[in-house]
Amino acid sequence: MDQRELTELAGRVETLCAYFEWELKCDEYLRTLREECRRVESARTVTGRRFAAIAKIARLEGVRNRPRRRFEYVGAGLGEQSGLSWTEVETAFGNRVLTGAVVNDSHVEPRRFLEDARDVVIERVRGSLATLNGVKVNTAFNAEFVAGEKTVMKTIATRNHGLLPTSDLREWYDKYVIEIILASLDEFQERDSGWSLSKVLNLTVNVNRYNPMRAGCVIDIPRAIQVKRAVVNVRAKDNACFAWAVVAVLYPSATHADRTVHYPDYTTVLDVSGIEFPMTLDQIGRFERNNGISINVFAEDDDNRRGVIVPLRLTDHKRDRHVNLLYVPDSHAEQPEHFTWIRDLSRLVSAQCSRKQHRKYICDR
Repeated sequence: MDQRELTELAGRVETLCAYFEWELKCDEYLRTLREECRRVESARTVTGRRFAAIAKIARLEGVRNRPRRRFEYVGAGLGEQSGLSWTEVETAFGNRVLTGAVVNDSHVEPRRFLEDARDVVIERVRGSLATLNGVKVNTAFNAEFVAGEKTVMKTIATRNHGLLPTSDLREWYDKYVIEIILASLDEFQERDSGWSLSKVLNLTVNVNRYNPMRAGCVIDIPRAIQVKRAVVNVRAKDNACFAWAVVAVLYPSATHADRTVHYPDYTTVLDVSGIEFPMTLDQIGRFERNNGISINVFAEDDDNRRGVIVPLRLTDHKRDRHVNLLYVPDSHAEQPEHFTWIRDLSRLVSAQCSRKQHRKYICDR
């Protein structure tokens, strides 16, 4: 039984016996989703699958609140007065300190929901900071939108933000959570006319360990890739490794290609307006349009096949100025997005061949 079936069945629960049976089915499905979160997080490349699973968990927890009110006693920690409840998805996995969600029960207006969720989120972040010197936090606002008879769920994610015990958590939340989400929400509804907000679902919160002394793009690429001499890993003291990798393509250096001093500063030769570093995959389209460049991103396969390179993001239109980049995850998860320049794609994938030594084709558009 999947999430849609469980949601539909929730409205037809009429007896206490049926409610207990429905709860057991929910628990079984939630265990499956949590296992998916753990499995994907342990992979070498984190994709949208984990975030989709987290969103499903938070949504189903919200659905559970409705029949619970009918069959369980008041005061079971559901936050009935505020119309909010907190559900924990996963904790203490790898470098992830906490993943949870503020589940909406009665709020209709997004700003009011986000403002009322402020204290819940800050309390959890403050609890993590009580035992750590620093954390990085990102959030994701999940809501349903309708257009005619169509219904879709959209997620608006905020970027990782480093927080220290001395940080003003309220200022961070208002500026980097509320305002960012509301601005993105307005942009979506204006750009995709016809879609209107139907239901506020939840706000998921991810808290990771953060060591501010490790800022910068100084991540090593795997040894198996290094020996192929097909990738240039520009080491930067800032978080703009993506931009430096592109500059390395446009202004190649014959010596010490891994040092930024051998290239023009990316801010003088690239248009990075509207881009926030470190780069994320969802911003690459804007970067392409800003600079008249097409970009493909590859990564090691995340299915326990080290050395196997697969496409992670392919451009819609290959331009004369084209760049192939390799995504390298940080084992410390403190800067999850690191990019390097693939100088020779053919050499990088040379080991991916058939028994007859025919190379496998990797789409470069």
